[in-house]
Amino acid sequence: MNDTFTVRALWAWYSKQAGSPDEYDVLRCTGGARRRATFFDHITAAGLGGPPSAAATRDRLPWVSVTGLPCTDRQWTGISVMEPSPLRDGVNRDVTSTRYVLLDSTELVRRRVEYVTLWDAVASLRLPPEHEETIPLEVPAPAGDGLPEGLETIAGHVPGTVGDSDRRRAAAVHWAVAVAALLLPGGPVVITGGGALDARARLAVFDAIAGLLPYGVRGGLAVGSCVDGGDEPPTHLAFGPAHTPSARCVELGTLPQVPAGAPEEYRRQLLRLIEVLGLDAVTAGLRTFDAAVAPAGPGAVLGVLDRLDPFRAAVHAVEAGEQSVQLVTRGLNSLTDGEDTESEGFLRLVRCGIDYAVEPGGREVYDALSRHWAHGKTGPRVSALMAEALLDVVLGGVSAAADSTSCRARLDELWRLVELCRKEAEVLRLLPGSGEPADAQRLRYAADCLCLLGPGRVADGRADAVHVLRDTRRLTRAVLVRESADPTRLAGWLTLLEPTAHEAPVWLRAWAVLAVGERKKAALVEPRPTAEDALHVLTATVRSRQPDWTAEAVRWLWPQLCSTAVGRGESGRTGDDGATSGLSLQGRSGSRRPPARTPEHLDDPAHPADPAGPAHPAGGPDARGALRTLLATDTDVWRHCRARADVLNCLLGAPAAGPPWRESACRAYAQSLHRVLWDEGLAPFLALLVEALATPALGGPWGKEGESTVLTALLRVPDEAAAEKLRRRVDARNDAWRRRQDALEAERSVRARRLADQEAAQNTRLRAARERHTGTGTGPDCATGTGAGGAAVPREGRGRPPVIGTGDRTGDGPDPLDVLAVAVQQLRSPRDIAVMWAPFTFDLDSGTGRRALELTGRWWGRAPEKERDALFGHLERTLLTAHRCSVDVTADILHEIRSLIMACHASGHSSGGWLAGPVFREAKRELRDRRSRVRELRRIRLMSVFHLVPGTPRKHKERNRGSSDR
Repeated sequence: MNDTFTVRALWAWYSKQAGSPDEYDVLRCTGGARRRATFFDHITAAGLGGPPSAAATRDRLPWVSVTGLPCTDRQWTGISVMEPSPLRDGVNRDVTSTRYVLLDSTELVRRRVEYVTLWDAVASLRLPPEHEETIPLEVPAPAGDGLPEGLETIAGHVPGTVGDSDRRRAAAVHWAVAVAALLLPGGPVVITGGGALDARARLAVFDAIAGLLPYGVRGGLAVGSCVDGGDEPPTHLAFGPAHTPSARCVELGTLPQVPAGAPEEYRRQLLRLIEVLGLDAVTAGLRTFDAAVAPAGPGAVLGVLDRLDPFRAAVHAVEAGEQSVQLVTRGLNSLTDGEDTESEGFLRLVRCGIDYAVEPGGREVYDALSRHWAHGKTGPRVSALMAEALLDVVLGGVSAAADSTSCRARLDELWRLVELCRKEAEVLRLLPGSGEPADAQRLRYAADCLCLLGPGRVADGRADAVHVLRDTRRLTRAVLVRESADPTRLAGWLTLLEPTAHEAPVWLRAWAVLAVGERKKAALVEPRPTAEDALHVLTATVRSRQPDWTAEAVRWLWPQLCSTAVGRGESGRTGDDGATSGLSLQGRSGSRRPPARTPEHLDDPAHPADPAGPAHPAGGPDARGALRTLLATDTDVWRHCRARADVLNCLLGAPAAGPPWRESACRAYAQSLHRVLWDEGLAPFLALLVEALATPALGGPWGKEGESTVLTALLRVPDEAAAEKLRRRVDARNDAWRRRQDALEAERSVRARRLADQEAAQNTRLRAARERHTGTGTGPDCATGTGAGGAAVPREGRGRPPVIGTGDRTGDGPDPLDVLAVAVQQLRSPRDIAVMWAPFTFDLDSGTGRRALELTGRWWGRAPEKERDALFGHLERTLLTAHRCSVDVTADILHEIRSLIMACHASGHSSGGWLAGPVFREAKRELRDRRSRVRELRRIRLMSVFHLVPGTPRKHKERNRGSSDR
């Protein structure tokens, strides 16, 4: 196997003739005189300065520089070797010659040639004595020795690590990484303290530094084995004295300070990569990036490092939407414990990892995720992201209107990860947010999340999770109120939380009233639950629609509810059965609110100040409004505690509903009222309560079943003034009822006489119309069968005529004709128009009858066709039912109306909307329907007489002709 390869090199010899007083110049080169100026510029640009004397012991010749020369079409590499010679010039000075070689970088880059390899190729190169175009240069095969040799040289100069090879090597790597980062700003860097090193050792140090940068950086990097300390050295990286101006001097082996910004970011990322992937893997990866990169381009260099970094590569893939399970897993595994906790990339990667971990085949990403989750620094952030993921599932289900089954399945998968890492308590603590008003919606979604999971999954026997649920009052309370719609699930949550336990917090003990048996007394242990807690329990019981639960909550939390109703934040002492024995309410005025504290009472211990609640006072407007809403929500849920509910309503200023007016219900209601009203804590409000609670009993109808039982209980209150006032109200109500009954009886007699008179007048008119119709045998009216004016003559004595027109209007009520006009203007329904029009159809010849016909015509002209067709049907039903007309009278009235429309006497002077054609067609359709029903009845009769088999065809029309009377 051939260990070398050959490249064609351009060359130049830079020196002076022996004994010549001239300056240095290119004596011979490739291309001769036509290229001499070009080589002169390259050599002088790469000049390292004046070398020391031949007797110097440090920084001795040869001095070597390697410069990357980017051009438009290709990359070149220039190698300059300044070395001593035996010649002396015209003033007896030593002549220092320079060999310069210019190589095409294409093959060098492809083979990843290092600086030491280039030195090995040109160290013994002899230039031809004559001008030649190119010369062959044998380059040894790259063995990759430059980087380890350079690190070994650096390790030998690390102070304080003698004898510890691992520590010296690690320190050497840190030093090389720091110097590589110092090259990113673009200024020259000079390494001091290497005066005893030869040229090859110095180039190996450069290989160690450049090996920690992308290989493409070498295409624009200039390095020198030594500079003379002059101003603005021509190199980016070189050895030299510490007094070199305009350069950042770094002592060999001593870790330098890296400035903040891109250099520090590069150093930090590179060290993390080396720690995760290893030095060999990192340097091998950096060698693969051979595209030309300017040394002073930190953005491009950091971009290369990002592509090499599994974490950065995964983050970029997630941002571009090109992530995969493998990329995310490698990215998470590349992070050391506790690293990049606050970075946005870490958060994105964890979010993506959570999504992959719940999918089939996500075991590897779960293992990587759990490692960060278990760490003390990154664990809280992962828990916070998991809480957000749970909330996102609920929010996504609400936004997409998805069913609860899919949401519950997704939540179960996410919660399984929480259970595997034993992080239930931490995630539960983070779910509701910070408690700020802005987190109200988050709290609602968090409660939905726990409700979908259920009590069995949330804690699953974990004591720490139960403790967190007890501590997160807002979240747990929201869950209990939300789950109250299902008593079985609510009982499951209460079983988990154990509100009757002695270590349960005060707010949770309020829920003990929903427990069974003697455990309810846990709600009475001091300190007792607040009025706010009692209100939340009552909300849950009302939502559950369980009357027995509501009654228990009201009974055991009665002091707190009374305090809320009267606007106080305190609840007083509680008896063994939950009834209050003292509400600490001041004042005897019987007003709806206790009297305000006057300035002279501010320091009086007998008038304590109202304690404020945690967020809103328990008796404040918000609490009172919530209690009022609960009391008005559903009357059925209060049926087992109707009396206490009415007392709370009265204290809130709302009307009392009263009991169901049955004897048994009123007896229970009265007994409950007796117990509540004899409570000494309600003494200041007895007058108010008796007045308000008696209102339903004193209201109509008079003499209800059980009314006397309720009034007797109210008359026995321990307040004689209130009882006496109620007696006067009862007596006044009874007297008013008797007077009203007498007035109604008198009015009924007057109306009966008026009805008889109107009925007689109606019969007279009908009889006269019939006589006119039948009294003449000739004339135009006989041909049509109509009476005077073209109106049909109704039959006499069929049904009871109702009150005609507005004859029955009493008092100051509106005129029915005006009511009909308003209804026509509003285009009301055909049923409403028929009801309002019906009283006027009994006297169509009168002015009000014609006016009502014209108004109805206006409605008929504006109404849709479907509503037009329904008008006469509604009118017929109204006459038959509401006005108790017979079928014949109803038919005569409808026929008379249609006759007026046919004769065009229904429009008047208002251009009414009646049209004869549609009305005539409707009458024909009605006639056809009636004939069809008659035929059907005839067939049914025949089947019943002759026992025809169902389905027997009828006779042919030709054999069934004739009158229907036959």
